[in-house]
Amino acid sequence: MEYQIKKMSYYARNLLESFTTGTIHSVYRRTINLTDGRRILSLQTDGSPLSPVSLISSLTPEEMEKLSVSPGDSVYFGKSCPDGLCPDKECFILQGAGQPRLHSCLFSYKNARQYNLELSRSIDASLRPALASSLHTALSLTKNNGFALLFGAEADKDSSLSLIHTAAGNYMNRSRKLCLDRRYSEAAAELTRLLGLGTGLTPSGDDFLCGVLAGLSISGVSDHPFARHLRDAVISRLTDTIDISAAFLSCALENQYSLPVCSLCSLPSPKEILTSFEAVGHSSGTDTLCGILWSLEYNW
Repeated sequence: MEYQIKKMSYYARNLLESFTTGTIHSVYRRTINLTDGRRILSLQTDGSPLSPVSLISSLTPEEMEKLSVSPGDSVYFGKSCPDGLCPDKECFILQGAGQPRLHSCLFSYKNARQYNLELSRSIDASLRPALASSLHTALSLTKNNGFALLFGAEADKDSSLSLIHTAAGNYMNRSRKLCLDRRYSEAAAELTRLLGLGTGLTPSGDDFLCGVLAGLSISGVSDHPFARHLRDAVISRLTDTIDISAAFLSCALENQYSLPVCSLCSLPSPKEILTSFEAVGHSSGTDTLCGILWSLEYNW
């Protein structure tokens, strides 16, 4: 069977063209993660939010569920496809162990629409309060139970906060105090204690750290001592979390983010922000939004 990739980032295309062979890392209803043993790309259903590692296909969730693939199955890219199954180098094949040729799934990205998801813009310092206010409003309206609970007006008095929320809040507050004392290396080390904290496909702590890195870029302070120390601290601890989170953090370290993050420099309304970020995972989008807000609220 042959299927089409409809959307992808330039970043994902570059990864595809560097891959030769790999395996299926994991399978979910809307996502099949592919890996070359070091990096991850996410084959997703039509209508899924676009991230730097997304390969948005024409498949519906029901169609993806019917694909006969499992973790550990082989993936062949471009010229490495067996027996010349790929009509050109702009495709890849999923092939289960022992599957006959006719049961292979071929995906072509020759005509895929490509997006530049590098966060190359920043906003003027005078606009940060307005964007921070919009993020606050958006988070106050969300019903997600991630880190958004820590950014409400009564967060310190909220008796419903879990142990995870309490620990996360402590790390954030201690990091902020260390920043105020200009102890940036210690502040970065404290904040990276969030790595792997939380449940789900990508833990909330990891999504938050992606947001912090994005917020530093949006604020135009990527060269600030704290930003440099934070990048170093995240790099040194990437193996402390799950593979999929590490893939997104690696993207953030290269200034590659999802479309909702890249759109923030255009100062969208709180409603637009909430709609786009809530579409990203169970609470991943809003957890990322919390990290961005954490960065914007500090006077770098």
